[in-house]
Amino acid sequence: MDKLTPEQRRKSMQHNKSKGTKIEILLGKALFANGLRFRKNNRKVYGTPDFTITKYRIAIFADGDFWHGKDWETRRKKIGVNAAFWFEKIERNLERDFKVNKKLQREGWTVLRFWESDIKKKVDEIAEFVKEVVEFKKQKIEEEKLLRKQQRNTQKQNLILNYLSSKNEEFPQELKKNAIKYTRQLLHQKYPEEEITLKIAEELLQYGTSTDKS
Repeated sequence: MDKLTPEQRRKSMQHNKSKGTKIEILLGKALFANGLRFRKNNRKVYGTPDFTITKYRIAIFADGDFWHGKDWETRRKKIGVNAAFWFEKIERNLERDFKVNKKLQREGWTVLRFWESDIKKKVDEIAEFVKEVVEFKKQKIEEEKLLRKQQRNTQKQNLILNYLSSKNEEFPQELKKNAIKYTRQLLHQKYPEEEITLKIAEELLQYGTSTDKS
């Protein structure tokens, strides 16, 4: 049975805040203490997460046990007073949370939801977990940057090889300029202590000097 009377529940709803709750403050302090910087209640992000770490596209929600339906299948059996009203309201919240999760995930966000009771009991562990997620996302971004760089270098080397294997007069002028520019860039990566000019790069290309790093 619901321990609160209809009047008590009404007053509880009036005092319930959609943002700046005790659990949000508690979690926010723990995240900050772990060196994490975030934005609160960012309305530009769908669902207005309680915390967003935009650089790594992480959305964090601090969900009240009652309002968001923790252990709902068990809890719903204990609601006696005005049950239909609470069923509709909480199940609507559950549906909304599901939709928010799906939309954010489609947009490339990592969604983290933590229950009120868990935040109260183990907020430091939760903050450490969020930090681990941030570090993982950071590493993935660095790996993707490196992969893109390697792909660009491969494309540049292929253009240079195509130029070397063709007769100069048959090679489009714009592509020739790019081949010279890329030769200079690749040589600079290989010999950072040397001053490689576009003229030097062009002369090396004319003599068919390889820029392969292997």
